[in-house]
Amino acid sequence: MRWKSLPASSPKKENAVPVNKLHSKLGLFFTANALACVGMNVGVVGVAWFVIHSTGQNRILGLYSALSLLTAFLALAACGTLIDHRGKTAAMKYCCLGQGVLFVLTALLHACGAPALLIIYLLAFLNMPCMVIFTPASRGAVPAVLPPQRLAQGNSVIEITMQLGAMAAALLTAFSYQAFGFHLLMCAGAAFTWAGAWLFARAGKDFDCPSPASEGLWKNLTEGVAYLWRDKKRLLFGLAVFLPTVVISVSNVIIPGYVQFTLKQGPLVYGTADMFFALGALLAGLYAARLISPAGIKTWQYALFAAAAAGMGLFYVNPATAGFFACVFLTGLAMAALRVLLNTSFMQCVPPQYLGRALAFLMALSVVIQALLSYAVGRMMDVFGAPSGFLAAGALLLCGLPLLFWARPDRHRRNAKF
Repeated sequence: MRWKSLPASSPKKENAVPVNKLHSKLGLFFTANALACVGMNVGVVGVAWFVIHSTGQNRILGLYSALSLLTAFLALAACGTLIDHRGKTAAMKYCCLGQGVLFVLTALLHACGAPALLIIYLLAFLNMPCMVIFTPASRGAVPAVLPPQRLAQGNSVIEITMQLGAMAAALLTAFSYQAFGFHLLMCAGAAFTWAGAWLFARAGKDFDCPSPASEGLWKNLTEGVAYLWRDKKRLLFGLAVFLPTVVISVSNVIIPGYVQFTLKQGPLVYGTADMFFALGALLAGLYAARLISPAGIKTWQYALFAAAAAGMGLFYVNPATAGFFACVFLTGLAMAALRVLLNTSFMQCVPPQYLGRALAFLMALSVVIQALLSYAVGRMMDVFGAPSGFLAAGALLLCGLPLLFWARPDRHRRNAKF
């Protein structure tokens, strides 16, 4: 996507990056995002298959997901407001460095023959915190450098980089896991995250929009909660914004067991399915920005929630491998387009100096929901079969329809007085 200079008549944005500096740094920032997302997604795709392949139990995968998400919640509670105070690029850089160190340690333990459960529980407590801090920092950096009319494009590019990373991680898992082993897959993930950290360091602080507040950590966290609590409609809409993220997290528990126990396939089919999901999401990232219009955005949000829920239902009735790939592709298309539209609307409602704090709080709340649902869905799949997990995911997506109806957020200007 080509970025053009802002017209001379555009209003000057507070804390905006000069246009010449924006042109020189924007490509670097998005490239760093893409590389980091490759490594981060290896920690999702590759580790999920390692858990189900080494234990053969959906319950263990659900427990792993629940524990990792709870530790992620604690990390966000401690570090969420620091995203606003200390800088978003710095947060992303250190998340990439920490994730790379964890991957190398995991590779060493696996190569030395450590028990699988030891590796699983180590990753359960340390794998997710860096990722969930990285995500709101990346999203929150977009409004710091782009005017309101470019937010849809910025969110599309962020979605594209995320899905390019997911496609590359799926490709690594599909071929590297079976050919070279889990430990070399982890080393590859570490290399990508460290490359992303290096590029974030070169991007500097141009994508930071610091908060004017200077109070302590917990006081600022309380202020972030109070900011959303003052307007219940904005809070409800924020829950709708993160509902697709919750469903994708639950799907990471469902799909490995579905591939192994229902389709009777291995890591090649699992990795290929993730590639199809990422391909659909990539196409959505390329074209979803064109759907942004004052008259049609709400209609598209309702339609995409319904379409994604219908896609989850198709998994249950069509267990063939070819049909599985088609359903994964269509679901990725709908879910990614929905995330672009919802995030853009939310960014237009929240001032940029509080956006990182609001996203961090909502991410923390969604993490708690993801943890509870991941373990519950894993146990349900062991009792009722792997396809039953998709029915639960579809029901979750249908919850987005009443949330949108109750919220009905106004399209506030981001510089309005709240």
